[in-house]
Amino acid sequence: MKILQLEINDVKRISAVEINPTTGKPVILTGDNANGKSSVLDAIVLTLSNTGLDDPIRHGRPSGSVKITLGQDRAEYLVERKITKKGSYLSVVDAAGVQVPKAQTFLNGLLGNYAFDPLEFTKLKAKQQVEALKQAAGLDFTELDAKRAQAYATRTEVNREGVEVKARFEAMEAPAADVPNEEVSATTLVGNLQELRDKAMAVERAKEESERAKGQLNTAEAEVKRIKAELDAAKDRAATAAEKFVKSEHAVITATEQAPDADALRKAQDAVEAVDKTNAAVRSARLYRETEARLKELCLRAGNLNREIEVVDEKKLDLVKNAAMPLDGLELTDEGVMFNGTFFNQLSTAEQIRISTLVAMAQNPKLRIVMIREGALMNTTNLEMISQLAEGSDYQLWIEKFQENPSSTGLHIVDGAIAFEDGQAVA
Repeated sequence: MKILQLEINDVKRISAVEINPTTGKPVILTGDNANGKSSVLDAIVLTLSNTGLDDPIRHGRPSGSVKITLGQDRAEYLVERKITKKGSYLSVVDAAGVQVPKAQTFLNGLLGNYAFDPLEFTKLKAKQQVEALKQAAGLDFTELDAKRAQAYATRTEVNREGVEVKARFEAMEAPAADVPNEEVSATTLVGNLQELRDKAMAVERAKEESERAKGQLNTAEAEVKRIKAELDAAKDRAATAAEKFVKSEHAVITATEQAPDADALRKAQDAVEAVDKTNAAVRSARLYRETEARLKELCLRAGNLNREIEVVDEKKLDLVKNAAMPLDGLELTDEGVMFNGTFFNQLSTAEQIRISTLVAMAQNPKLRIVMIREGALMNTTNLEMISQLAEGSDYQLWIEKFQENPSSTGLHIVDGAIAFEDGQAVA
Protein backbone atom coordinates (compact mmCIF):
# COMPACT_ATOMS: atom_id res chain seq x y z
CA MET A 1 0.00 0.00 0.00
CA LYS A 2 0.95 3.63 -0.57
CA ILE A 3 -0.45 7.04 0.26
CA LEU A 4 -3.12 7.87 -2.32
CA GLN A 5 -4.17 11.15 -0.72
CA LEU A 6 -2.95 13.34 2.13
CA GLU A 7 -4.89 16.15 3.79
CA ILE A 8 -3.35 18.24 6.57
CA ASN A 9 -5.04 21.02 8.49
CA ASP A 10 -3.41 23.14 11.19
CA VAL A 11 -0.64 20.70 12.11
CA LYS A 12 2.71 22.21 13.06
CA ARG A 13 3.48 24.87 10.40
CA ILE A 14 0.88 23.61 7.91
CA SER A 15 -2.35 25.57 7.58
CA ALA A 16 -4.00 23.51 4.85
CA VAL A 17 -2.39 21.08 2.40
CA GLU A 18 -3.79 18.42 0.10
CA ILE A 19 -1.48 16.13 -1.84
CA ASN A 20 -2.47 13.48 -4.38
CA PRO A 21 0.72 11.59 -5.30
CA THR A 22 1.21 10.48 -8.89
CA THR A 23 1.90 6.78 -9.40
CA GLY A 24 5.58 6.07 -10.02
CA LYS A 25 6.63 9.65 -9.36
CA PRO A 26 8.39 10.81 -6.18
CA VAL A 27 6.73 13.45 -4.04
CA ILE A 28 9.27 16.29 -3.77
CA LEU A 29 8.61 18.90 -1.09
CA THR A 30 10.59 22.14 -1.39
CA GLY A 31 10.54 25.45 0.39
CA ASP A 32 12.45 27.88 2.53
CA ASN A 33 13.17 27.14 6.18
CA ALA A 34 10.26 27.40 8.65
CA ASN A 35 7.59 27.34 5.94
CA GLY A 36 6.20 23.84 6.49
CA LYS A 37 7.90 21.33 4.18
CA SER A 38 9.18 19.30 7.16
CA SER A 39 5.75 19.55 8.75
CA VAL A 40 4.25 17.54 5.88
CA LEU A 41 6.48 14.55 6.65
CA ASP A 42 6.05 15.10 10.39
CA ALA A 43 2.28 14.96 9.95
CA ILE A 44 2.53 11.61 8.14
CA VAL A 45 4.76 10.17 10.86
CA LEU A 46 2.56 11.57 13.62
CA THR A 47 -0.59 10.14 12.09
CA LEU A 48 0.71 6.68 11.32
CA SER A 49 3.06 6.01 14.24
CA ASN A 50 1.70 8.21 17.04
CA THR A 51 5.14 9.79 17.58
CA GLY A 52 6.16 13.46 17.50
CA LEU A 53 3.08 14.66 19.40
CA ASP A 54 4.90 17.47 21.25
CA ASP A 55 3.20 20.77 20.34
CA PRO A 56 1.70 19.42 17.07
CA ILE A 57 -1.11 21.99 16.63
CA ARG A 58 -0.42 25.05 14.47
CA HIS A 59 0.07 28.00 16.77
CA GLY A 60 -3.07 30.04 17.22
CA ARG A 61 -5.40 27.25 16.20
CA PRO A 62 -7.56 25.16 18.61
CA SER A 63 -7.03 21.80 16.91
CA GLY A 64 -5.49 20.03 13.94
CA SER A 65 -6.20 17.01 11.79
CA VAL A 66 -4.59 14.71 9.26
CA LYS A 67 -6.35 12.40 6.82
CA ILE A 68 -4.41 9.77 4.88
CA THR A 69 -5.98 7.53 2.27
CA LEU A 70 -4.03 4.29 1.91
CA GLY A 71 -4.23 1.74 -0.87
CA GLN A 72 -2.55 0.28 -3.92
CA ASP A 73 -4.62 1.00 -7.02
CA ARG A 74 -7.70 2.00 -5.05
CA ALA A 75 -8.55 3.30 -1.62
CA GLU A 76 -8.39 0.58 1.03
CA TYR A 77 -8.21 2.50 4.31
CA LEU A 78 -8.89 6.03 5.52
CA VAL A 79 -6.66 6.98 8.45
CA GLU A 80 -7.64 10.09 10.39
CA ARG A 81 -5.97 11.59 13.43
CA LYS A 82 -7.57 14.51 15.21
CA ILE A 83 -5.48 16.50 17.64
CA THR A 84 -6.81 18.76 20.36
CA LYS A 85 -5.20 20.30 23.40
CA LYS A 86 -6.58 17.38 25.41
CA GLY A 87 -5.07 14.64 23.30
CA SER A 88 -4.89 12.76 20.02
CA TYR A 89 -7.69 10.63 18.54
CA LEU A 90 -7.13 8.01 15.84
CA SER A 91 -9.57 6.18 13.62
CA VAL A 92 -9.02 3.78 10.73
CA VAL A 93 -11.91 2.87 8.43
CA ASP A 94 -11.72 0.27 5.66
CA ALA A 95 -13.16 0.61 2.15
CA ALA A 96 -16.49 -0.77 3.32
CA GLY A 97 -16.75 1.91 5.99
CA VAL A 98 -16.08 -0.50 8.86
CA GLN A 99 -14.03 0.79 11.78
CA VAL A 100 -10.76 -1.12 12.22
CA PRO A 101 -10.31 -2.23 15.87
CA LYS A 102 -7.05 -1.46 17.68
CA ALA A 103 -6.21 1.11 15.05
CA GLN A 104 -2.65 1.90 16.21
CA THR A 105 -1.73 -1.78 16.44
CA PHE A 106 -3.05 -2.20 12.91
CA LEU A 107 -0.93 0.71 11.64
CA ASN A 108 2.17 -0.56 13.43
CA GLY A 109 1.82 -3.76 11.44
CA LEU A 110 2.00 -1.77 8.20
CA LEU A 111 5.26 0.01 8.95
CA GLY A 112 8.92 -0.94 8.67
CA ASN A 113 11.51 0.29 11.15
CA TYR A 114 13.20 2.69 8.72
CA ALA A 115 10.43 3.42 6.23
CA PHE A 116 10.11 7.00 7.46
CA ASP A 117 13.77 7.75 6.77
CA PRO A 118 16.12 5.00 5.56
CA LEU A 119 19.08 7.36 5.89
CA GLU A 120 18.71 6.97 9.65
CA PHE A 121 20.52 3.68 9.06
CA THR A 122 23.68 5.62 8.13
CA LYS A 123 23.58 7.40 11.51
CA LEU A 124 23.40 4.24 13.58
CA LYS A 125 26.41 2.90 15.43
CA ALA A 126 28.14 -0.09 13.87
CA LYS A 127 26.54 -2.71 16.13
CA GLN A 128 23.12 -1.09 15.74
CA GLN A 129 23.54 -1.37 11.97
CA VAL A 130 24.30 -5.06 12.39
CA GLU A 131 21.06 -5.53 14.34
CA ALA A 132 19.08 -3.57 11.74
CA LEU A 133 20.50 -5.67 8.92
CA LYS A 134 19.68 -8.86 10.85
CA GLN A 135 16.05 -7.74 11.00
CA ALA A 136 16.06 -6.89 7.31
CA ALA A 137 17.50 -10.33 6.49
CA GLY A 138 15.02 -12.09 8.76
CA LEU A 139 17.69 -13.24 11.22
CA ASP A 140 16.63 -13.76 14.82
CA PHE A 141 19.48 -14.70 17.14
CA THR A 142 17.47 -14.17 20.34
CA GLU A 143 17.45 -17.84 21.34
CA LEU A 144 21.03 -18.49 20.22
CA ASP A 145 22.32 -15.34 21.93
CA ALA A 146 20.54 -16.31 25.15
CA LYS A 147 22.02 -19.81 24.97
CA ARG A 148 25.48 -18.41 24.26
CA ALA A 149 25.19 -15.86 27.07
CA GLN A 150 24.19 -18.62 29.52
CA ALA A 151 27.08 -20.85 28.45
CA TYR A 152 29.49 -17.89 28.56
CA ALA A 153 28.37 -16.88 32.06
CA THR A 154 28.62 -20.48 33.29
CA ARG A 155 32.05 -20.88 31.71
CA THR A 156 33.18 -17.67 33.43
CA GLU A 157 32.15 -19.10 36.82
CA VAL A 158 33.75 -22.47 36.04
CA ASN A 159 37.00 -20.83 34.94
CA ARG A 160 37.02 -18.60 38.02
CA GLU A 161 36.64 -21.63 40.30
CA GLY A 162 39.16 -23.51 38.19
CA VAL A 163 41.77 -20.79 38.78
CA GLU A 164 41.13 -20.92 42.53
CA VAL A 165 41.22 -24.73 42.67
CA LYS A 166 44.36 -24.84 40.52
CA ALA A 167 46.12 -22.38 42.83
CA ARG A 168 45.20 -24.46 45.89
CA PHE A 169 46.19 -27.70 44.15
CA GLU A 170 49.58 -26.37 43.02
CA ALA A 171 50.28 -25.17 46.58
CA MET A 172 49.67 -28.67 47.98
CA GLU A 173 52.35 -31.32 48.54
CA ALA A 174 51.61 -34.65 46.92
CA PRO A 175 51.01 -37.37 49.57
CA ALA A 176 53.44 -40.26 50.02
CA ALA A 177 52.54 -43.41 48.16
CA ASP A 178 52.04 -45.41 51.39
CA VAL A 179 49.52 -43.00 52.93
CA PRO A 180 46.27 -44.97 53.38
CA ASN A 181 42.95 -43.75 51.99
CA GLU A 182 41.16 -43.88 55.35
CA GLU A 183 42.18 -42.55 58.76
CA VAL A 184 43.48 -45.07 61.31
CA SER A 185 41.34 -45.77 64.41
CA ALA A 186 43.24 -44.72 67.57
CA THR A 187 40.85 -46.80 69.70
CA THR A 188 42.16 -50.05 68.23
CA LEU A 189 45.79 -49.10 68.80
CA VAL A 190 45.17 -47.89 72.35
CA GLY A 191 43.32 -51.14 73.13
CA ASN A 192 46.23 -53.15 71.78
CA LEU A 193 48.67 -51.15 73.89
CA GLN A 194 46.54 -51.65 77.01
CA GLU A 195 46.34 -55.38 76.39
CA LEU A 196 50.13 -55.58 76.18
CA ARG A 197 50.47 -53.52 79.35
CA ASP A 198 48.00 -55.80 81.17
CA LYS A 199 50.03 -58.85 80.19
CA ALA A 200 53.21 -57.20 81.43
CA MET A 201 51.54 -56.35 84.74
CA ALA A 202 50.32 -59.93 85.04
CA VAL A 203 53.95 -61.06 85.18
CA GLU A 204 54.64 -58.72 88.06
CA ARG A 205 51.53 -59.77 89.91
CA ALA A 206 52.44 -63.45 89.41
CA LYS A 207 55.93 -62.82 90.76
CA GLU A 208 54.57 -61.01 93.77
CA GLU A 209 52.11 -63.83 94.40
CA SER A 210 54.93 -66.33 94.09
CA GLU A 211 56.99 -64.45 96.66
CA ARG A 212 54.07 -64.34 99.05
CA ALA A 213 53.46 -68.07 98.59
CA LYS A 214 57.14 -68.78 99.20
CA GLY A 215 57.03 -66.80 102.45
CA GLN A 216 54.01 -68.71 103.56
CA LEU A 217 55.82 -71.99 102.80
CA ASN A 218 58.79 -70.96 104.89
CA THR A 219 56.55 -69.96 107.73
CA ALA A 220 54.69 -73.25 107.56
CA GLU A 221 57.93 -75.28 107.61
CA ALA A 222 59.14 -73.33 110.63
CA GLU A 223 55.90 -73.98 112.36
CA VAL A 224 56.28 -77.75 111.65
CA LYS A 225 59.64 -77.74 113.42
CA ARG A 226 58.49 -75.53 116.26
CA ILE A 227 55.02 -76.76 116.81
CA LYS A 228 54.86 -80.51 116.65
CA ALA A 229 51.36 -80.38 118.04
CA GLU A 230 50.15 -78.59 115.05
CA LEU A 231 52.05 -80.79 112.65
CA ASP A 232 49.04 -82.11 110.82
CA ALA A 233 47.53 -78.71 110.40
CA ALA A 234 50.87 -77.27 109.39
CA LYS A 235 51.36 -80.11 106.90
CA ASP A 236 47.97 -79.33 105.43
CA ARG A 237 48.85 -75.66 105.15
CA ALA A 238 52.21 -76.58 103.74
CA ALA A 239 50.63 -78.84 101.15
CA THR A 240 48.18 -76.15 100.24
CA ALA A 241 50.90 -73.52 100.03
CA ALA A 242 53.05 -75.88 97.99
CA GLU A 243 50.22 -76.48 95.59
CA LYS A 244 49.57 -72.76 95.33
CA PHE A 245 53.24 -72.16 94.82
CA VAL A 246 53.32 -74.65 91.97
CA LYS A 247 50.35 -72.93 90.35
CA SER A 248 51.95 -69.56 90.84
CA GLU A 249 55.14 -70.77 89.22
CA HIS A 250 53.13 -72.01 86.29
CA ALA A 251 51.39 -68.64 86.16
CA VAL A 252 54.77 -66.91 86.15
CA ILE A 253 55.92 -69.11 83.32
CA THR A 254 52.68 -68.57 81.36
CA ALA A 255 52.68 -64.82 81.96
CA THR A 256 56.34 -64.63 81.01
CA GLU A 257 55.69 -66.48 77.78
CA GLN A 258 52.82 -64.13 76.89
CA ALA A 259 54.50 -60.96 78.05
CA PRO A 260 55.67 -58.57 75.30
CA ASP A 261 59.26 -57.67 75.01
CA ALA A 262 60.42 -54.06 75.38
CA ASP A 263 60.54 -53.57 71.60
CA ALA A 264 56.87 -54.54 71.17
CA LEU A 265 55.83 -52.15 73.91
CA ARG A 266 57.83 -49.35 72.35
CA LYS A 267 56.32 -50.01 68.91
CA ALA A 268 52.79 -50.03 70.33
CA GLN A 269 53.48 -46.75 72.13
CA ASP A 270 54.93 -45.25 68.94
CA ALA A 271 51.88 -46.39 66.94
CA VAL A 272 49.51 -44.62 69.33
CA GLU A 273 51.63 -41.48 69.23
CA ALA A 274 51.85 -41.66 65.41
CA VAL A 275 48.11 -42.10 64.78
CA ASP A 276 47.39 -38.34 64.69
CA LYS A 277 50.25 -37.79 62.30
CA THR A 278 49.06 -40.66 60.11
CA ASN A 279 45.48 -39.43 60.08
CA ALA A 280 46.63 -35.89 59.24
CA ALA A 281 48.51 -37.34 56.29
CA VAL A 282 45.38 -39.29 55.28
CA ARG A 283 43.26 -36.12 55.39
CA SER A 284 45.87 -34.21 53.45
CA ALA A 285 46.04 -36.97 50.84
CA ARG A 286 42.26 -37.11 50.58
CA LEU A 287 42.07 -33.31 50.09
CA TYR A 288 44.82 -33.55 47.49
CA ARG A 289 42.97 -36.24 45.53
CA GLU A 290 39.62 -34.43 45.84
CA THR A 291 41.18 -31.16 44.68
CA GLU A 292 42.87 -32.91 41.78
CA ALA A 293 39.57 -34.54 40.78
CA ARG A 294 37.70 -31.20 41.05
CA LEU A 295 40.31 -29.48 38.90
CA LYS A 296 39.97 -32.17 36.23
CA GLU A 297 36.18 -31.87 36.40
CA LEU A 298 36.32 -28.08 36.00
CA CYS A 299 38.74 -28.33 33.09
CA LEU A 300 36.45 -30.83 31.38
CA ARG A 301 33.39 -28.68 32.02
CA ALA A 302 35.10 -25.54 30.73
CA GLY A 303 36.08 -27.45 27.60
CA ASN A 304 32.49 -28.58 27.07
CA LEU A 305 31.24 -25.01 27.51
CA ASN A 306 33.84 -23.79 25.02
CA ARG A 307 32.53 -26.30 22.51
CA GLU A 308 28.93 -25.26 23.28
CA ILE A 309 29.80 -21.61 22.58
CA GLU A 310 31.60 -22.63 19.38
CA VAL A 311 28.52 -24.57 18.23
CA VAL A 312 26.30 -21.52 18.83
CA ASP A 313 28.74 -19.27 16.97
CA GLU A 314 28.88 -21.73 14.08
CA LYS A 315 25.08 -21.85 13.88
CA LYS A 316 24.96 -18.05 13.80
CA LEU A 317 27.59 -17.99 11.05
CA ASP A 318 25.59 -20.53 9.04
CA LEU A 319 22.43 -18.46 9.45
CA VAL A 320 24.26 -15.33 8.31
CA LYS A 321 25.80 -17.14 5.33
CA ASN A 322 22.44 -18.50 4.22
CA ALA A 323 20.46 -15.31 4.92
CA ALA A 324 18.88 -13.41 2.06
CA MET A 325 20.73 -10.10 2.29
CA PRO A 326 19.24 -6.98 0.64
CA LEU A 327 22.36 -6.75 -1.52
CA ASP A 328 25.01 -9.26 -2.59
CA GLY A 329 28.29 -8.52 -0.86
CA LEU A 330 26.76 -7.48 2.46
CA GLU A 331 28.00 -9.35 5.50
CA LEU A 332 27.64 -9.13 9.28
CA THR A 333 30.63 -9.10 11.63
CA ASP A 334 31.05 -8.45 15.34
CA GLU A 335 32.59 -5.07 14.47
CA GLY A 336 29.87 -3.94 12.08
CA VAL A 337 28.32 -4.23 8.62
CA MET A 338 30.67 -4.77 5.68
CA PHE A 339 30.09 -4.48 1.94
CA ASN A 340 32.51 -6.27 -0.39
CA GLY A 341 35.08 -6.40 2.42
CA THR A 342 34.80 -2.72 3.41
CA PHE A 343 33.17 -1.46 6.59
CA PHE A 344 29.98 0.54 6.09
CA ASN A 345 31.37 3.79 7.50
CA GLN A 346 34.25 3.63 5.02
CA LEU A 347 31.99 3.37 1.97
CA SER A 348 31.21 6.28 -0.30
CA THR A 349 28.14 8.38 0.49
CA ALA A 350 26.38 6.97 -2.58
CA GLU A 351 26.98 3.38 -1.47
CA GLN A 352 25.83 4.15 2.09
CA ILE A 353 22.62 5.74 0.81
CA ARG A 354 21.98 2.87 -1.58
CA ILE A 355 22.52 0.21 1.08
CA SER A 356 20.44 2.08 3.67
CA THR A 357 17.54 2.38 1.25
CA LEU A 358 17.74 -1.31 0.34
CA VAL A 359 17.82 -2.29 4.03
CA ALA A 360 14.63 -0.30 4.62
CA MET A 361 12.96 -1.83 1.59
CA ALA A 362 14.08 -5.35 2.50
CA GLN A 363 11.83 -5.25 5.54
CA ASN A 364 8.96 -5.26 3.05
CA PRO A 365 6.40 -3.37 5.12
CA LYS A 366 2.85 -3.34 3.86
CA LEU A 367 2.96 0.45 3.68
CA ARG A 368 5.60 0.97 1.02
CA ILE A 369 6.77 4.54 1.53
CA VAL A 370 10.27 5.94 1.92
CA MET A 371 11.06 9.41 3.22
CA ILE A 372 14.26 11.36 2.59
CA ARG A 373 14.49 14.36 4.88
CA GLU A 374 17.90 15.61 3.83
CA GLY A 375 17.31 15.78 0.12
CA ALA A 376 19.11 19.12 -0.15
CA LEU A 377 22.33 17.45 1.01
CA MET A 378 22.15 14.80 -1.72
CA ASN A 379 23.39 15.38 -5.23
CA THR A 380 21.33 14.73 -8.33
CA THR A 381 22.98 11.36 -8.96
CA ASN A 382 22.11 10.02 -5.51
CA LEU A 383 18.54 11.31 -5.70
CA GLU A 384 18.08 9.66 -9.07
CA MET A 385 19.54 6.43 -7.71
CA ILE A 386 17.08 6.37 -4.79
CA SER A 387 14.22 7.24 -7.13
CA GLN A 388 15.13 4.30 -9.38
CA LEU A 389 15.43 1.95 -6.38
CA ALA A 390 12.03 3.06 -5.11
CA GLU A 391 10.37 2.72 -8.49
CA GLY A 392 11.97 -0.67 -9.14
CA SER A 393 10.77 -1.98 -5.77
CA ASP A 394 7.32 -0.40 -6.04
CA TYR A 395 7.91 2.11 -3.24
CA GLN A 396 6.53 5.62 -2.95
CA LEU A 397 9.28 8.17 -2.37
CA TRP A 398 8.82 11.39 -0.38
CA ILE A 399 11.74 13.85 -0.52
CA GLU A 400 12.19 17.04 1.49
CA LYS A 401 14.58 19.66 0.06
CA PHE A 402 15.55 23.10 1.26
CA GLN A 403 14.99 25.43 -1.66
CA GLU A 404 14.14 29.12 -1.46
CA ASN A 405 12.60 29.33 -4.92
CA PRO A 406 10.24 26.89 -6.68
CA SER A 407 11.64 24.54 -9.33
CA SER A 408 10.13 22.74 -12.29
CA THR A 409 9.46 19.65 -10.20
CA GLY A 410 7.84 19.22 -6.83
CA LEU A 411 5.51 20.97 -4.45
CA HIS A 412 6.84 24.31 -3.15
CA ILE A 413 5.44 25.22 0.26
CA VAL A 414 5.14 28.78 1.48
CA ASP A 415 3.72 29.74 4.88
CA GLY A 416 2.12 26.37 5.50
CA ALA A 417 0.45 25.89 2.11
CA ILE A 418 1.36 24.66 -1.38
CA ALA A 419 2.19 27.77 -3.41
CA PHE A 420 3.70 26.11 -6.50
CA GLU A 421 3.34 22.71 -8.17
CA ASP A 422 6.00 21.77 -10.73
CA GLY A 423 6.93 25.44 -11.03
CA GLN A 424 3.37 26.64 -11.58
CA ALA A 425 1.60 28.87 -9.06
CA VAL A 426 -1.36 27.27 -7.34
CA ALA A 427 -4.48 29.40 -7.37
